[in-house]
Amino acid sequence: MAKPNPKKKRRIWRTLAITVGALAVLLFLFVATFVFNPFEGRVLELRDVVPRGVNFFVHKQRLVDDFDPFPQPRFWSDLTSAPGWRDLQASTLGQSWQRHGADRSVQQVVAALEQVKTDSSGFLDVLRDAFGEEVIVAGYEQDYTQQPPRPLAQPWWCVYTRVSWKVKAGYGLFGLGFLDGALKQQGIETSKDGELFVLKVPGATGPLYVRRYLDLLMVGNNKLLLEQSQRLLDGNRDEEPIGVMASYEDGVTKRVARWSSVHAVDEPNAVDFVAEPNAFDAFRRFAATWPNRADKDSMNERVLASFLNLRGWQMLTGAMIFGQDALVATGQVELNSREHTGFQSSFYKAEQAPRQKWLDPFLGMVPETACACAALRMPSAEFLTAMFDALEDAEKELINDALRRVQFQGQQLNDMRDLIERLRHAFLPRTGFVFRKNDPDMSRDESGKLMVPVTAKSPVPQVAWVFWLERGASAKAEELVTMLRTNYSNFRFQNVWHLPVSFGNSRLQEPVTEFTNPLIPGTGELAMIVFGDFFVLSNSGPLVRDILRTHHSRQTGARSLRDTEEWKRFEGDPDRSELASSLNGLVWVDGQKMLPLIDDYVNFAAAASDLPDPAWMMENRPSAEETVRRAQFARYGSKAAMPKAMTDEGGEFDVAVTNYLKQQWQQARTNFTAKDRADMQQLRAMAQMLRSASLQLELENNYIRFQARLAPNWR
Repeated sequence: MAKPNPKKKRRIWRTLAITVGALAVLLFLFVATFVFNPFEGRVLELRDVVPRGVNFFVHKQRLVDDFDPFPQPRFWSDLTSAPGWRDLQASTLGQSWQRHGADRSVQQVVAALEQVKTDSSGFLDVLRDAFGEEVIVAGYEQDYTQQPPRPLAQPWWCVYTRVSWKVKAGYGLFGLGFLDGALKQQGIETSKDGELFVLKVPGATGPLYVRRYLDLLMVGNNKLLLEQSQRLLDGNRDEEPIGVMASYEDGVTKRVARWSSVHAVDEPNAVDFVAEPNAFDAFRRFAATWPNRADKDSMNERVLASFLNLRGWQMLTGAMIFGQDALVATGQVELNSREHTGFQSSFYKAEQAPRQKWLDPFLGMVPETACACAALRMPSAEFLTAMFDALEDAEKELINDALRRVQFQGQQLNDMRDLIERLRHAFLPRTGFVFRKNDPDMSRDESGKLMVPVTAKSPVPQVAWVFWLERGASAKAEELVTMLRTNYSNFRFQNVWHLPVSFGNSRLQEPVTEFTNPLIPGTGELAMIVFGDFFVLSNSGPLVRDILRTHHSRQTGARSLRDTEEWKRFEGDPDRSELASSLNGLVWVDGQKMLPLIDDYVNFAAAASDLPDPAWMMENRPSAEETVRRAQFARYGSKAAMPKAMTDEGGEFDVAVTNYLKQQWQQARTNFTAKDRADMQQLRAMAQMLRSASLQLELENNYIRFQARLAPNWR
């Protein structure tokens, strides 16, 4: 038998190798020419592809790392095991989630993604291959091709995403017969419009336009955005990307970079965003009515209207940062200063001062028992005027009438505005607030009577206002306290007490002055003190006492907010702190200390009664008679001047006063409807899940810069 020729065998293998190599080259050339080039580059920066004129923009990197598996976020197990989670599920918010089918929608998305993976035999994972690396959603709410721009019935949007080679290959197969046929079986029609592929999907309101450039895939419901983005990719100077906007640089880039530096994180897990609020029709309608300066039912809303004007919000830029132990929202609101009221202009032009000179001393006097506090740099006189203007007309008139019967600095006062004007230069443009659960003062006098009785039962917290005094202005503030103490009956106070500030076997020199009236909701008193460079006004003498003890902590040993572990965790290293060096405002909330306060509201609502309390009726009768006389019987100078038949039981005046008292009682009690009670339970569940929250504000006439932080209670 002849042996195989080795040379012939080598020729066969060489021929086979050349043939395979040639086929591989031909296949590569085919793929590179008709499908995609495996060696093509990447778009350097996705944000540079989005035009700066869009009304909304959301950007996220490394999305695939946030789920384990999709749609379950990596923090889900911590969240669902946190205290309060089950109550939150049963709350209005949780039921709304179920009612609107959110769970079902998520499951449908999951099913669709799994179907794609199954149909491709595991080749294509939509989340990982199409959206996992980097994705942007941007678009328009206004049609700027018309002048003036008009609201769109449906927003024009575009999704920009980095895709893997698998999606590039799939995109390259568009237009080839077998893929078009497969899509047609799914009810999807494909066509070509220049460089764009057009998809008509069943159930969609219009066609989808698709285009790829390197590793960027763009999918939109309107050609305009894709055309603008392509011009940016081509280097057209008529278009500018969103990332070059000054508001984006200030609201996103710089603020995220600062957070990253403080926490030594090179690549923070963040979602950055841009929105033009007043481009949204729903926001414009909301901003036109809220907050309402003339709201009859909510003093809080009337006060808020003094500070907030949503119509002037031009641009919102910022980022949500997912830290290891907190969720942070940071950014900037660009304002139209021409929309400011006089007070808002002065508020946003507050003094510039390092926080170490004004904020730290205030925080050092906030008792550790406080559930919340706030400090704002703002003109105090204008703030007091805004607060007074928010009162009901009858309440303002009662205060003005009392002030007209007293003197301040040896001169007769005209009204509250006159008093505020005389105090204007005594206060620095800073105001602080301290909140704490109300524990009734059960102190009794020598006869055994309560020194601070309370008839107007209410779950309101203890609240203190802290005002900074100009150098040498303490005498003027002391004179205010003296005026009130001397003329307390004119202001309908029943008694005046001096509450000593004791600690151990000692006491501080400054006592707290308390003015009692059982009709003051919840606490039955007003309290005040002047010490050092501060004037403190509160609805609770014990709270003022504890503020003073905390201020003198070196003597008393009292602990302040800054001594708590939660604050130390938030403030961090002084050299690398989340607190900005120059702040206009700070709000701090301790979630766990809020729980007893919320429980007070829940219990109060549960105990509500439709029948007026007799003691409440008796205590409120004198003030009600005066209010009704002024409103309905102003022709009589006093109750004594009325005919006896009117004031006797069953008389016209007597009936009018009784009806007024019943209305006031119902208004106070029906403030807690079934919905309100449900909302309080929901708020309680949220507080259980919260260790602390903070909000930092930096204000200028044309912007608000903010940083909010939520520290969850699940670790």
